[in-house]
Amino acid sequence: MSPRPSIADERRPQILDAAARVIAARGFDGLRLSDVAEEGGFSVGTVQHYFGSREALLDGAFRHMQATSLRRWYAVAGGEPDPWRRLTSLFESASIDNDRFRERWTLWLEFWAMCLRDEAMRRDSGDLHGAWQAPLREAIESGVAQGRFNPRCSIDDIVDRALALMDGLALQLLLEVPSSTRERMRDLIIDVIAGDLHVDPATGKPLDSAAIDGAGAAA
Repeated sequence: MSPRPSIADERRPQILDAAARVIAARGFDGLRLSDVAEEGGFSVGTVQHYFGSREALLDGAFRHMQATSLRRWYAVAGGEPDPWRRLTSLFESASIDNDRFRERWTLWLEFWAMCLRDEAMRRDSGDLHGAWQAPLREAIESGVAQGRFNPRCSIDDIVDRALALMDGLALQLLLEVPSSTRERMRDLIIDVIAGDLHVDPATGKPLDSAAIDGAGAAA
């Protein structure tokens, strides 16, 4: 039998979840220990016990958000053996199948804003980028090895383009740009990556050479 989690094991993530909700609603400049305590139903003393300062709580909230998001990303990737379905499932998880979409993407926006001012956080952001790239790269490499994908450019370029598009479309949704929906976000990303891999976006099946030539002529 595994040991029962300690109170600290349970309390810290609860406080960090509450902090994430406060940051998403008010921004990192508006984070106060008292607001986090009220949001989570804790005493201010409890928050101070686990996080001695506002800065420690802010750093912990971002790291908690990043770790939670990456666990979800890798769990989706690990659950799909088919390379095309793995790719589409990843982008569905980032758009459609995310029950805290606005909160999580608002937190990312706040994190990026802090990275502009903090060199250490910028370095952390670079490491994170590699972690987000890995499941996409592995899925594409698997599809190439199986003869399913025929990339029109380097795999690194395909991965970076897809992630950049995901971030940009999420920002449009946060800003409530007209015509932006989570379904459209997913479909646009899948269409772009399908074009880069020369596959049918609906099925993931390879396009024949005639279809590829026709698409190029139309472009």
